[in-house]
Amino acid sequence: MRKDDLQQQAVRLIRQLSTEKLKSAIDYLVYLQDVEARNVSSDHEVPSQNLGTAIHEIFKPFGGVELEIPPREPMREPPRFD
Repeated sequence: MRKDDLQQQAVRLIRQLSTEKLKSAIDYLVYLQDVEARNVSSDHEVPSQNLGTAIHEIFKPFGGVELEIPPREPMREPPRFD
């Protein structure tokens, strides 16, 4: 067999393997998505409050949390790349 023929066959084989691996990876991801969709119950609760309110409600029994917010400072000089 000539060198050119071997190279062409090698290229075809690599493309075929890459395509097969890609197809199997896509199939696996679709499978995982289907499994996840089946596991989500139809009566899934949608939160009635935002994240900040939820966190506030968690700490409310402990008297809340007081955070000291540092004052804003001027922005630093950007680096120079001379």
